[in-house]
Amino acid sequence: MIDFPARTERLSLTLGILCDHALIGQDGKLSLIGIFDHIGVSQLPAQHPRFFVVVVLQGNSHEQQVEMEFVAPDGRSLMREAIPIDPQAVAQGNGKLLAEINMLVLDQPGTFEFRVSGGDRLLGTIPLHVDHVQPEQQLTGPTPVPRA
Repeated sequence: MIDFPARTERLSLTLGILCDHALIGQDGKLSLIGIFDHIGVSQLPAQHPRFFVVVVLQGNSHEQQVEMEFVAPDGRSLMREAIPIDPQAVAQGNGKLLAEINMLVLDQPGTFEFRVSGGDRLLGTIPLHVDHVQPEQQLTGPTPVPRA
């Protein structure tokens, strides 16, 4: 059995996720494809070609926008965007926001964060872990076949 939290009077972030593709259908359903929170890169800086940041908000807000900030592991703010919201739609449970990110530069390993704020309050964070991985060494000879 899953217990869902009661609707809150304050604006809150109920879902924050990164994925390869997202859309909201004509029926209002949210569809997510390729959910992730880690990226492995063989060299730095690297660019991630395209992904979506998905946020679902609920509650009451007098604000007409939320703010999304992208913060590097060392604390630098790399991007900050104000995103308009419809407070009435959010209060009615329809506060779905999709942000398409293209050619994001990742210049260091560690945990980056998308921080979502409403008014003067942090609503939540969405982590993106960037791992610096070594490329696999090419084999110079035939690969031995394991025996059972």
